Amino acid sequence: MDLAHNTLIELGNYRKHAQKNFEDIFLAAKKIADKFNGIMTIPRINKRQVHRINVQTNNPEEYFHISVFIPYLDSFISQLKSRFLNHTDIKSSFHSFFDENSTKEELKKLAEFYEKDLNGNNSIIEEFQLWQRKLKNLEIKPKNSIDALNLYNASNERIFSSIKRIKKYVRNTISEKKLNGLAILNMHREVEITVDEVIEELTKKLRRLEFIL
Repeated sequence: MDLAHNTLIELGNYRKHAQKNFEDIFLAAKKIADKFNGIMTIPRINKRQVHRINVQTNNPEEYFHISVFIPYLDSFISQLKSRFLNHTDIKSSFHSFFDENSTKEELKKLAEFYEKDLNGNNSIIEEFQLWQRKLKNLEIKPKNSIDALNLYNASNERIFSSIKRIKKYVRNTISEKKLNGLAILNMHREVEITVDEVIEELTKKLRRLEFIL
C-alpha cells in the first residue's frame, strides 16, 4: 500500500511537469525516427471525429502530448487510485488472517466485499474461528499469505509434479524402484550425492561382467 501511495505521488509530480517531461520523450523518439529515416507526422484529422481525440494542430509534438501522453497519465493515476487507494480499508482487513486477536467485524468487511465470489458461503465466520484457533497454537506465526501456505503439507502435489518431469512420453518404461529413486532425488535436491556414493551403490548390484573402476 505504501508503494502505491508513493507511486501516486511520483506520478502526480510527473503529471505536474508533463510539458517538460514529454519534450524529453519526444526528443528521444525523434532521434530514433531519424536513425531509421522516419518522419514524425500526425494522423489524418477530420472536422468531426468520434473515434479518437480531435486535436486541431499541425505540430506532431503538441498533438501527441495532448492526445496520447496526458490521457495516458490521467488514466494511469485514476486506475491506481481505484485499484489500490480507494480500497485501503478492504486491504487492511486481510491482516485479520494473521492476527490471532482480530475480530469478526474485520472479516465481515471482506465477506461483504467478496460476497459474489463466496457464492453465499455462510460458514466463513466458523472457518475464520477455526483458523484463529490454529494461529494461537502455532509457535511461529505467519506474517503474510506465503507463510500461511507453508503451514500445509503439499507432499502429494510435489510427488505428482516430480513424476511428470521424470516419466515422460519418451521415457514411459521405467522400473518402480528407479522411478521412486529419481522422484526422491528430484524433490530433495538439497541432499548432495557424490560420484563415489553412486559408484559404490552400482557395485552392490550383481552383474554378469565384473565392475572395474
